[in-house]
Amino acid sequence: KILGIVGMGAIGKAVARRARGFNMPVLYFKRVRLTEGEERELNATYVDLPTLLRKSDFVSLHVDLNEETRGLIGKEELHMMKPTAFLINVARGPVLDEQALVEALRDGVIKGAGLDVYQNEPLLTEGLAELKSVVLLPHIGTATIETRMAMADLAVRNLMQGLTGEKPTTCVNCHLIQ
Repeated sequence: KILGIVGMGAIGKAVARRARGFNMPVLYFKRVRLTEGEERELNATYVDLPTLLRKSDFVSLHVDLNEETRGLIGKEELHMMKPTAFLINVARGPVLDEQALVEALRDGVIKGAGLDVYQNEPLLTEGLAELKSVVLLPHIGTATIETRMAMADLAVRNLMQGLTGEKPTTCVNCHLIQ
């Protein structure tokens, strides 16, 4: 089976490394191509998005949400996929048009889907929960002890930096700091 990874940042690369254990060829699409060495290490081949969608048995989304990626996967893209393919979204909900996904699953355009994020979180698109061909998780992609401990450490570090007048590591509204 072929794994298609949309977005080959740190998480996409981690998924590709795991696919090596199953001897899965990996197709990937991202704005900036990896180096030849990284492609070799990950057993990954760079392709454009339509090629990835047409050839992959599993399409896994790992992009951040921005104007370029909002609605990246909609009706047209779903219809490019194999009727036996599965779509996995662990990126951000609005990257995927969920109404188009519901229709694609109902019509047999693709075989199934797995979602950990939602377009209008925490609300589900009408019809999504009734489908037997979709697995829905409550945004728990980070639910490991190690990740939650790292998140807590980062929150404390940000708090301590803010209390001592430093710019917090993960500052969101830095323009408000004097």
